[in-house]
Amino acid sequence: MRILKIFLIVLASLVLVGIIGLYATGNKHVLTGLRQTYLLGKSKPDIFDMKYFDVTTIKADHPEPWPMHVRYNLMAFSPADLAFVDSMQTTAFLVFKNDSLLFEKYFENTDVETTSNSFSMAKSFTSILIGKAIDEGYIKSVDQKVGDFLPQYASGMDAELTIKQLLQMSSGIPFGESYSSPMGYMARAYFGKDLPAETFKYHVEKTPGTYWIYEGGNTVLLGMIVEKATGRTLSDYFFQKIWSCIGAEHDTYWNLDHVGGMEKPYTGVYATARDYARIGKLYMHEGVWDNDTVISPEFVRQSLTPCNIPDSTGAPTSWYGYQWWLGEHDGSPLFSARGLRGQYIVVLPKEKLMLVRIGHEQVKERKNNMPTDLFRYLDIAKSLAQ
Repeated sequence: MRILKIFLIVLASLVLVGIIGLYATGNKHVLTGLRQTYLLGKSKPDIFDMKYFDVTTIKADHPEPWPMHVRYNLMAFSPADLAFVDSMQTTAFLVFKNDSLLFEKYFENTDVETTSNSFSMAKSFTSILIGKAIDEGYIKSVDQKVGDFLPQYASGMDAELTIKQLLQMSSGIPFGESYSSPMGYMARAYFGKDLPAETFKYHVEKTPGTYWIYEGGNTVLLGMIVEKATGRTLSDYFFQKIWSCIGAEHDTYWNLDHVGGMEKPYTGVYATARDYARIGKLYMHEGVWDNDTVISPEFVRQSLTPCNIPDSTGAPTSWYGYQWWLGEHDGSPLFSARGLRGQYIVVLPKEKLMLVRIGHEQVKERKNNMPTDLFRYLDIAKSLAQ
C-alpha cells in the first residue's frame, strides 16, 4: 500500500511538472488538444467539436429552400452501398441533380439542421473570398505581393511571395501539416489562442512557385490578407458577399482562435450538409447564382485550373487549383472541397451532379491524389441518379 502511495505521489508530481513545463514553454495548447481528443477517446479533432471553441455566427438572413427533384428520395442505398457508407461512420449523404436535391440520408441521430465541422473545406471558402476581394478592387490581382498586406512578409525571400502562390500551396514556407504532432504548427493553430502569432513564425525557405506541398498555413495567410484588404473579419465578409447571396437556410459558425479573435481560415466552418452544397452549386455555375454574379466567372475558372507546379516527386500538380482539389471520374472532370475525416463537396459539372458527404472516417488509400472513398461515393451518387 505504501509503495502504491509513493508511486501515485511521484506520478502526480511528474504530471504537475509536465503541465508547468508546457505553460512555461508556451505549449499549453497541448493540454487543450488532449482534452478534446485523446481524453475523449479520439485521435484527431471531431466534426462535432464546436462546443469546445469560441465561434462567430454567420446568419442565414435570406433562406432559399432547395428545390426537390421529382424523384426526391424515391430510391435507396443498395445493401452493399449502405454497408460501405455506414462503415465510414457517415453522418450525412446528399446527392443533387440539375440543381435539385435528389437524395439525402442522415445517420447517428443527425438531421437537416445538424451543423458539423468543415475542416479543410474551409480552405475553398477562403479562396472564394480572395476572388471577391479582387472583384471589389481591394486586391489588384492574384499576382499582388503578400508583403503589400502583411509587412511581416515584405523583405528577404518573403518579398517575392504572391497571393497566387499561397492559393496554389507553393509558398515555400515550411509550416508542416501534421495534426498528430503536438508541437507542430497545425496543433498550435487549431488548439492555440493566437493564430497570427503562431503563423508569423514561419517564412519562405524555398523559391515561391517552384514546389507544391499541401499546408494549411498558406490559407491562414490568405485569410489575413482578406481581413487586411477589406477591413472586415472573414465571417463578416463571407456573410455579406457569399452566404447571404446563395440562400443559406441555417445559421453557420466559424471557429475563432479566442473570443473576439481571428477566424481560422483553413478550418472550422460549422454548417449543415444542405448549406455546404450551395458552395458546390455556386462553382458549378462559375460564380453565378440564379442569374446573379456572386464571384467572377474568370476567377472560378482560374480556381479550377491545375497549377501544375512540381510536387515532392517532381510530378506536375494536376490535382490542385486555388484551394480546390481537381480530378476525373469515369473520364468526367470533377472538383472538390475536402476536409479531414472525409468531409466532401464533390461536383461533376458536365453531368450536373453533386454530392455532399459528412462523417467521421476517411480511407487512407489514394488514387490520383484523391481518397478512394470519394470515388466510391461518386459511384453511389451516380447510381442513385440513374
